[in-house]
Amino acid sequence: MKKIFRAVLLTGFIALFSIPAYTQITSNTNKRIVALLDLTAKNAETSDAEFYSAKYILKTAGIPFIVTTDVNVAKNYGTILGSSRFDVTTFSTDEKDTLINYVNKGGVLIAASVRDPYFNTLFGISANVNSNTRYTVKFNYFLNDPSFKWLNDTMEQTISLAKTTYTAVFFTRSYDLSGALALAVYNDNTTAITKRNYGAGTTYALGFSFRNLIAVNQQNLDYSANRFYSNGFEPTSDAVMLFIKGIYNAHVPKATWLHTSPYNSKTSLMITHDVDATSAYDTMHLYADYETSKGIKASYLFTTHYINDGLLSDFYNLNSIPKVQYVLNKGHVAGSHSVGHFPDFDDEAVFPLGVLGNTPSNYLPYNFGTGSTTAGSVLGEVEVSKNLLENNFGLNVKTFRAGYLCFHDKIINALDTVGYTNSTTLSAADILTNFPFQQRKNRSVSGAYTNVWEFPMTISDVFFSDGITPSNYPQKVATWLDVLNRNMANNAPNILLIHPTRVYKLTAMQDFLNALPSGVCIMSLETFADYWKARNAVSFTSKISNDSLTITVPSVQLPIHPAVSFVIDKGQQLTSIKAQDELGNPITVIKSNFNTNDIILHFENYPALGIDDQSTKNEKPVFITVSPNPTSGNCVFDFRLERTSSIKLELLDILGNVVKLVANKNFNEGWQQIELNTTEFKPGIYFYRLSVDDTKPLVKKLIISR
Repeated sequence: MKKIFRAVLLTGFIALFSIPAYTQITSNTNKRIVALLDLTAKNAETSDAEFYSAKYILKTAGIPFIVTTDVNVAKNYGTILGSSRFDVTTFSTDEKDTLINYVNKGGVLIAASVRDPYFNTLFGISANVNSNTRYTVKFNYFLNDPSFKWLNDTMEQTISLAKTTYTAVFFTRSYDLSGALALAVYNDNTTAITKRNYGAGTTYALGFSFRNLIAVNQQNLDYSANRFYSNGFEPTSDAVMLFIKGIYNAHVPKATWLHTSPYNSKTSLMITHDVDATSAYDTMHLYADYETSKGIKASYLFTTHYINDGLLSDFYNLNSIPKVQYVLNKGHVAGSHSVGHFPDFDDEAVFPLGVLGNTPSNYLPYNFGTGSTTAGSVLGEVEVSKNLLENNFGLNVKTFRAGYLCFHDKIINALDTVGYTNSTTLSAADILTNFPFQQRKNRSVSGAYTNVWEFPMTISDVFFSDGITPSNYPQKVATWLDVLNRNMANNAPNILLIHPTRVYKLTAMQDFLNALPSGVCIMSLETFADYWKARNAVSFTSKISNDSLTITVPSVQLPIHPAVSFVIDKGQQLTSIKAQDELGNPITVIKSNFNTNDIILHFENYPALGIDDQSTKNEKPVFITVSPNPTSGNCVFDFRLERTSSIKLELLDILGNVVKLVANKNFNEGWQQIELNTTEFKPGIYFYRLSVDDTKPLVKKLIISR
């Protein structure tokens, strides 16, 4: 079935663009397309994991490509990417000579794990050595090779394959050089990646398989290669993709690719909230109000805990339903965060897959607070929580995140069965990628594809070694900004997880949003998911003629999702850039300068990029300070108004409850003062909230001491 599907895909693509089977690379368009040479059958592989991983790299990079199993078809394109190893028996002698001749005449050949001595001269190597005790790959960045264009972060320049605590990991191959350049080395200083100029063309030999650095990492089956669990930048898989993208960019003039961020933004940010405690239900309205005031739609993932057990009270009840409705009325999106929020949810011995037909009446899992959960099932957790939210609020719930980020081996099976389309349970740093991917069943690199996409969580309010507190949250905000900025350099997405249980976390989120760099596109996870899936379905070609570039998109894909865009490398040097369908009918696009010398084509302007742009409408600026702070008696609030305004000043406790209405009246423009006597309050951390007319409230910290 897989072979038939690939054949149909290839036939349809070729027919769509009317690409003839040239005997040599003569087409300007063909030179700008990568031929993914599917070696699954030639290498008698038992799964498509290698092919999937190579295809995922090209899809995520946004590079135009075709798929073929035929060397004589592949030779008609500017670059050939082999999906897996070049073994002694992989190719016939004629096919080997065809590949050598292809490079000699100007082709670019990228191969993973070159084992056949027949290719030694082509790749500039004399021997290769297999080993399962290599733990890192370090790019020789000092060479300034064009393929390193996006590998400008230290975490990308040395990528992690496995933790050194393992005495043996997966096998990698090193090369003895004989004319090639070492682009990267392993931790044992042997060569990991080679580059060789051969005739008019170029070859690249990688010493590792795509499967082990893409598919395995996505399923979190790696050898603990992550250097962080969360709240850190961990780009091992992304660096491999960016390296291949760098090769393509280096060999294709004015290279063109699908952008990885919506519209003409530099990065995207999705704000998500896990509502998994009574305090979260009580405080989340403050978050919803603030986000709405900023024009932000956030994703609220609700734990529907209707059971009173040893872990949690039955906080999903008739009293909590209006609170959820309040958030939804503000325009935010609801998802599921399970029923029980059990810490042993990923224990396959405790949680069987179960069967369908679960309801709050017959699904009654229980945990005494110690030991294992009883009467739970994976389908019970995902089915009941989805149905409750949909029935109570008339929704279509698409997104699921497991409690404690517990990733059960059958969780994707259950999500697919019940009808979810988005999962955001895995931590980006833990699985070594920041980009989304289509999930497979059984947590297996060879599992059946599902309709569920994984959107890795990037940054959160959970810090294991040093938790977020009212006093250290500015440092945590700095960490979030650091990760976002590093992802931004790769146009990778960011998902922020905040548990809306404390007001100081809201303040942290506000500080984070107010400090965002320009070019950040903020949207709900569900909106981003729709964009990403639409992007994944787009195919295109591009052609250069003199100083003009034309992008061609098949008419069956029109109209393109408005958030999808194309980047043209050094496009500002071109005199003309246009888009059309295969019949030559023009496609209306918006052209903008991008980066230093690039051009980005997009189909619709995003109304606002970044928190500053979203916060300027109808806002009356205010500046406020309080002194002394900390205070043990009287304190004075000083604030400045641009015009006469209605002022409401409230004092909140750490849970966000209003403990005193300090002022609620009109004040004139200019500097004003309000005095507060704090002796009636217990010592501790409080927050004051200042609302000016109907604009966003300003929340800051006040410490009361004795």
